[in-house]
Amino acid sequence: MFAVFSRRRAESWASVREEIDSAIRTIAGQVGSPVNIGELVFGLTKNITYRSAFGSMSNEGQDEFIKILQEFSKLFGAFNIADFIPSLGWIQGGEFNKRLANARNSLDGFIDKIIDEHMEKKKNNSDANDTEIDTDMVDELLAFYSEDDLKNDSEDSLKVTRDNIKALIMV
Repeated sequence: MFAVFSRRRAESWASVREEIDSAIRTIAGQVGSPVNIGELVFGLTKNITYRSAFGSMSNEGQDEFIKILQEFSKLFGAFNIADFIPSLGWIQGGEFNKRLANARNSLDGFIDKIIDEHMEKKKNNSDANDTEIDTDMVDELLAFYSEDDLKNDSEDSLKVTRDNIKALIMV
């Protein structure tokens, strides 16, 4: 067995090679035309990161994930007077805190959905035969998750909770 984030694991992800092949085909299809390299590299990085983390063969859910992250980015860059003078927090009428709570709930729900899909896939694959399947970061983290293991208080095994998995995904 090898580590969750080892070099060997990172090199084994076929999704990275597929995304690079797709980017090369895009460039090859535009021979003689200008290519926006910044946009191409951003798209490639975004697709590799999403597929490596969540394992989606298509980009399903990627737009929703990007919208959630953009909302967080706006909120983190926004000026909130209550951060500097807590007694003046009433000026913004709590709108900032509501937006932050909504963004957090959206992200939490999105990651819960991803974890549930992976748990269902794991259950279906364990019911079927033991064929080699392409795994991603969520699959690797779920290998350390078991509701039964969390009830036993054995110190000789690594245990992670669902919240631990969500936190690691966002790191």
